[in-house]
Amino acid sequence: MSSAKGELLKAATDSIPRIQLPDLFIALKEFEHEPVRSLEELRLKLCANRQKSAAGDRYWSTARDNAIELERLGLISATSFPKDRRAYESMRDNKTKITDEGHRILEKFNNNRAQAYDELFRRMYGIHPYLQALVNVLMRKPLHVPVVTSAKEHVSSRYASANALVEDVSRQKFETDGLCANLSRRMQRNLAREEQAEINDGVWKLLQEWAGPATMEEAPLFAKKFLQKLNDVVLPALLQSDGLHFEFKTHQTLWSFGNEWKLWESTAKHPDWDLRIVFRTATIAFSPKGGRIEGISFDSGLEKTRHRFLEKLFAAYQQLQKKGRGTFAVVDELRAVFCLENACQESVFDRLVSEHYVGSDEFELNMEIFRKSGQHSRPIRIGNRNIGLIRVVKR
Repeated sequence: MSSAKGELLKAATDSIPRIQLPDLFIALKEFEHEPVRSLEELRLKLCANRQKSAAGDRYWSTARDNAIELERLGLISATSFPKDRRAYESMRDNKTKITDEGHRILEKFNNNRAQAYDELFRRMYGIHPYLQALVNVLMRKPLHVPVVTSAKEHVSSRYASANALVEDVSRQKFETDGLCANLSRRMQRNLAREEQAEINDGVWKLLQEWAGPATMEEAPLFAKKFLQKLNDVVLPALLQSDGLHFEFKTHQTLWSFGNEWKLWESTAKHPDWDLRIVFRTATIAFSPKGGRIEGISFDSGLEKTRHRFLEKLFAAYQQLQKKGRGTFAVVDELRAVFCLENACQESVFDRLVSEHYVGSDEFELNMEIFRKSGQHSRPIRIGNRNIGLIRVVKR
């Protein structure tokens, strides 16, 4: 990417809503029988869907954020929205009205949810530059994101204790060299001088802001918050050449959107990488000028991935064996290798393993129940068993 193009993408600003995509349709269905609804009615709908008490103003901001996004998408019309909880008290009866386009996508949702989600993606892509930037990258290559989740493992062994991190930050000190060395190791490349300079500058500003609060909270809680902010320094610096110069929370939100749309997936369990890999699971065709989506094809959906599944699973298993892994592969790693290699959703992998657990004439599957091996391990549920280890044998 040319520096001029990089600066153009960097300059584009956006506000990705902190919402869950199903909530947009939950809110929209509130208009199914009445064209006009209040913010309070949308809030009550969300509470009911979550089976939570609607006492007070629970989920008021969720209702507001979903209504704002629906208005941006042209699916409802509204006058104004509350900026904070206090304003909501006086604006909870503010009316919103479904538009003709809203009726159309609601009808599509009732008839074919997959098509409705595709339509939602097209609409959100059209109004969100950050979403456009991420999609354009993923259609070219997988994205490697070195999220800092452990001060000890990803910054310095000095921070094995949260107290050591608190002590350093309170004195406006930080192991920035260790951070950059670990980022280089995890990205499997040298950091550019500009990247290091941006990280150094960002960490210094972070220390000035957080030196005071460092001694005002419990050390573990402070460390968690500080690492969150540290990611807001690291990720924009390392991903700006791809036009992804935005904060960590936006990345997380967009990853979750892609999973709902079945358009991309992410994993932090691939054995070749000590980071998160985000990769496409569908092909998106653009207009000649690139501004409009002309088609979406799911090249690795359930049916296509099911074809010769055990052969593909054995190939992924062999990759792990070549890396010196045990005879039984950890499900997390086998899933990550398979999904990246076959560009499929993790849910597709889990479904197909469940379907093929008895093996075939050519392949035999041996499975062991899940024994907790890590905070984020996720087994496969087969019958009443949680499977954590798999061996694939070619007969």
